[in-house]
Amino acid sequence: MSLDKKFYDFINICQQSNDVRDVWMGLVDFLFCRGMKMVSYHHYDPQLAGDATMIYAEGFPKDWVNTYIAQKLYRIDPIPGLAATRSSPFRWSEIRKLTKLLEDEDKYMKDLEAAELGDGLAMRVFGPSQRTGYVGIGFGSDVRSTPSALDILEFQCAAQIAHLRYCEITTEEREERPTLSAREREILQWIARGKSNSVIAEILDLSPHTVDTMLRRIFEKLEVSDRTTAAIRGLGAGLLNYERLGRD
Repeated sequence: MSLDKKFYDFINICQQSNDVRDVWMGLVDFLFCRGMKMVSYHHYDPQLAGDATMIYAEGFPKDWVNTYIAQKLYRIDPIPGLAATRSSPFRWSEIRKLTKLLEDEDKYMKDLEAAELGDGLAMRVFGPSQRTGYVGIGFGSDVRSTPSALDILEFQCAAQIAHLRYCEITTEEREERPTLSAREREILQWIARGKSNSVIAEILDLSPHTVDTMLRRIFEKLEVSDRTTAAIRGLGAGLLNYERLGRD
């Protein structure tokens, strides 16, 4: 399969599918076919009340994602913020040349480098009614995956197409946020803090069976299949209390 055909396959998915998950995985498949190893997408909708950021991530180590959530690193990660001020993509490793970092932001970048995820691209995508977004594309540790200038332009085009289609689909459907009970939200909060089912059962004075059952129900409502993705989706849907995350 040629690379051009893979791009057109992605375009066809965006044109034909009315499911945002298909569009997301179409973008991921295209970028992975081009040698990229990690992709993240943050969608910002100022028309929604409260936390209006939807987050998708694929290919990042689960330990890193768990740490990102449990330690509230999303609050100090300087990369999406800088991307929001720029019209052209930049490499993660260039951020210190492009802006002056605060102390906690600089520490975050050092932690990112220590995690050995490799370099990556940061880019802003634009949509209607100020519905902007951020796309992060990780190269991985293999320097042979470093994209050319033409590759980067193609990635930017693909990311922009995916973002516009996401905006179109969600405008048509105006998807409601998942509704969780107070107890389900409490369990999700502990999941995001890295607690096991047995520990959650002990903390909440519930039986392990009850926690298992409620966790399956949470997965169904959030349309996910694992704890890490549930925590990410919970953050993106505004179901988690930022102030309580990581606090014992």
